[in-house]
Amino acid sequence: MLVYDFADRKDKTLYEFLYNSLKRDILNGRLAQGSKLPSKRALAKDNQISVRTVMNAYEQLLAEGFIVSEEKRGYFVAKVYEDDIRSIKRMKKAKEEKQKDYVVDFTAHKLVCDKFPVSMWKKIMREVLTDYDTELIQKADYRGIRKLRRAIADYLYRSRGMNVDEECVVIGAGIEYLFGRLYKIFPKDSIYAMENPGYQRIRHIYEDYSLKWKCIAMDEEGIKIRDLEESNAKIIHTSPEHHFPLGITMSKKRREELLKWANEEPDRYIIEDDYDCEYRYDARLAPAIQCGDETGRVIYINSFSKSLAPSIRISYMVLPKELMEKYKKIASVYSNSVCSCDQYALAKFLDAGYFERHMRRMKKYCQEQGNRLLKALKQSEIFSKAEIYGGKSGTHFLVKLDTRISDKQLVEEAKKQKVKIRCLSKYCREDKESYRHTLVFHYTDASDEEIKEAIHRLEKTLKKNSSDTQI
Repeated sequence: MLVYDFADRKDKTLYEFLYNSLKRDILNGRLAQGSKLPSKRALAKDNQISVRTVMNAYEQLLAEGFIVSEEKRGYFVAKVYEDDIRSIKRMKKAKEEKQKDYVVDFTAHKLVCDKFPVSMWKKIMREVLTDYDTELIQKADYRGIRKLRRAIADYLYRSRGMNVDEECVVIGAGIEYLFGRLYKIFPKDSIYAMENPGYQRIRHIYEDYSLKWKCIAMDEEGIKIRDLEESNAKIIHTSPEHHFPLGITMSKKRREELLKWANEEPDRYIIEDDYDCEYRYDARLAPAIQCGDETGRVIYINSFSKSLAPSIRISYMVLPKELMEKYKKIASVYSNSVCSCDQYALAKFLDAGYFERHMRRMKKYCQEQGNRLLKALKQSEIFSKAEIYGGKSGTHFLVKLDTRISDKQLVEEAKKQKVKIRCLSKYCREDKESYRHTLVFHYTDASDEEIKEAIHRLEKTLKKNSSDTQI
């Protein structure tokens, strides 16, 4: 019999509490390596919880390599290597040390780091080292190993409904690397466009490569087509599924208009950046723009850095066939920038369904973290009166305050209170009044007490300037 006191779970869900309890007992040796775990029904009955709760906890432990399943025998505690335990401890220590600088850091999505299935990834890496030998030391295809390109093509068909030729998939060590190769395909005098507000890194990449570029305004349906037409841009970088930081999803009508724009003149292309499309909670994903591309005008690009871990520098792009022929001429002399071992490991991770299982857990977890933050904001005296946007996808909210405090002053005053925040205006190329006084709150794994304390400190900052604030 294995019984836990669920009265101590605090703000955790039943499944999270059970998963953490079992994982803790495996790591500290209370559940010995090789020992048999109770059946799902027995554990559910002993703890007065549902079988579904037990199954979810077991599946996560299984995916992370802490337990193994044997057909007709049940679940057993796996051999947990000492370096696995040390890695987990190092991650926790690093997290605790980083949090000393701030009560809560609301400026970046860091949930993925703690939830990365370290043990499962190491298990797969060991299998790769065993299963492949000469392949790991041979020079890989400049586009990436075929096995991973095929796995990505299959995944895109399952998840996004995209019919992708693996020959047109290119693997690279990060978005910046892929952009560096991509830009060589286009004429040197091409004008590029990006959304305003938009992801800052894209602007920095344009500047690093000394490219001509312009910002295009947004409305509630997505990028403004008329402004795009007037810009004389040839290539537009857009995130239609979930725009950052506004959080909007481009309408079907606007996607059709964008495709029409691309087809009106030669050498016009759409770079469809689907960087966090997996994080949608309330509905199915909208079809990718690439799905409706019949003339080869859409370049689809994505990365595993946000869905798995920032240290896994594996990104990919899907080129139209005509552009792929051009790419071969300028890139075939280069070696692929991602080590073969990592590529084979990710291919296994995708083919075995581990990635999709991991994303289902991440979506559930992130949605719960978002609900926790939203609840804390709504319980606040000041923030409950603010306009809050988001929560249906992505990992952040927008919180519009009615205040005269400048964004710069608000960030500086919050920093004094040991709360790290960022404003929407930070992502704007040009100042726009409607974007002022809007906070970008990223989800956090901080405790309820820490979140409440951080919000309380932000309220103090606003009240301190009450003579200039109307809320």
